[in-house]
Order: sequence, then C-alpha cells, then structure tokens
Amino acid sequence: MAQEGCNDDAIVARMKLCANKGDKLHDLQLLRDLEIINVRTMAELGPLPVGGLPAATKRKPNLPSCEAAKAFPIDSDDNQESEMSMKSMVVATSMAFAACAPVQEEKPLHKLNKNPKHGYIITMDIVDASGPYEVSRSSLQYDISNQQCLPPIRNFAGVQTEPKSASIPFSLTKVADGRYVGTIYLDAIYEEDFYGRGICQWELAGIFIAADMQFNSRHFYPELALWYTPEMMISEQVETFYFWKDGRGRSDPADPTIWEAQGPKVFRAELEAEVFSVVFSSRAAVQ
Repeated sequence: MAQEGCNDDAIVARMKLCANKGDKLHDLQLLRDLEIINVRTMAELGPLPVGGLPAATKRKPNLPSCEAAKAFPIDSDDNQESEMSMKSMVVATSMAFAACAPVQEEKPLHKLNKNPKHGYIITMDIVDASGPYEVSRSSLQYDISNQQCLPPIRNFAGVQTEPKSASIPFSLTKVADGRYVGTIYLDAIYEEDFYGRGICQWELAGIFIAADMQFNSRHFYPELALWYTPEMMISEQVETFYFWKDGRGRSDPADPTIWEAQGPKVFRAELEAEVFSVVFSSRAAVQ
C-alpha cells in the first residue's frame, strides 16, 4: 500500500494549501509600507474632508469619428503571409486615430512687455582672443517664480506640462573692436493671469552669449556669459572671466572643474599666454 506522502495528488494538494497561506512576513511588510505612505500623504495633503472625497460623475469619452481609424479588413481565407504585418497595422491605426484627434488650443508661452522699465546696459569686452571671432547668439532665460499660477498637475507622472521658462533674444551691438553693448530688461516679459490662478511673475534667470571663436583655423563655440549671473549685473560690479585660447578644457589646480572652453577662475600670470578674457560691466538704464 502506497504511503500518503508518496501520493502525487496529496503532494499537489499540500503545495496548493501552502501557496494559499502566503508569506505572513511579506504581508506585514506591505501593511507597514502602506501605513508609511498614508502618514506621508496625510502630512502633505491634510486629512480627508468630512464625508470623504466627492464622487466624480462618470462620463463617456467623446471620441472623434474618423473613417481612417477603422480596422483594416483581414481576409480569413488567405493563409499566406499578409503583406502588412500586425505590428504595422497597429502603428497605422494609431496614426489614423492621432490624425483625427482634436487639436487643443495652446496657451501663449509668453508675451513681450511693450513698455519695459527696469533695464540694465551691459558692456562686454573680449580681450586677447586667439583669432577672428563673431558673437553668434545672445539670449535671455526667464523663469516663472510663482509656479502656483500654473494649472494643477493632473497627469499620472506628476509632471507640469505647461511652460515654466521662456527664452528670448536680445541685441548686442559692436561699438568698438572687441566691445559689445546691449540692454537687458528685468521686466521684458509681460506678467499676466493666463490660467485664472493669479498673475504669473517672471524673473531673469540666465544670460547666454555664444561666440564663434578660432584657434589655428579650428572653430570652437564658448558661452562667454557662462558665469555672468543676473545678480552680478544688478550689482553693477565689473566681472572678469577667462577662457582657454585653444578652446580645449583642462584641469587647473585652483579649479578642477572642466567646462567646454573654461579657463581658470583665478587668473595667474603664468597662464597669460594661454587664455583670453571676457569682461562684463553694467549700469542701470535711465528712463
């Protein structure tokens, strides 16, 4: 007579029973994690309102109809390989639905202030450049300082899809050999209530000036205002930065950081032949 332990059906039954019991330690860990999540959520969002959250009314999506989005007919009698694979059909159908989707009207990214008042005139001097050069781009970056004026985030990824920054060009005029002058306005972007959640306030976040430099007929493109901050401009202090003439980054004992064509932040006489300088000065524009 065969023993019960050797019976295959009995073994399978015991295995199923053990599987149904689960891992108690794992279950306790999940409960503990859930408690931590609930505590953090309560601390960040506050307690639930009396009576719980209001139930949202379920609505059927109003999808656009489109003949191009209909399923492609498949001949069931054709046993040979189809010319279009199933993957291609799915991609084509998705493209058809995308073509039929309604185009949402975008909010304006920003509006330029037609009458800015808070301006600074900056002067940039390029000294001892290694060869011919040309200032190729000058732009300003503005960021929204009070992002609570933007619509609430409703996507699963928790990402704000509305623009939080804006880049606008500004003009630099060459007034002498190696000297450029331009005006930067702190209020260059018009502040407006775009979303009904308060006026979006813009602040100057960065100044970018790129140049096409040459060294032995080789071109490189340093950001000349890489370290010139809006705070430096407002303080109206003279700031000098150094860049390697050959455009090749290298380590420096005083500053081991390497950025593109970055030179030493602290000038030393023994490096004079290897670097060129960019000097920034500013003064408030008088209205």
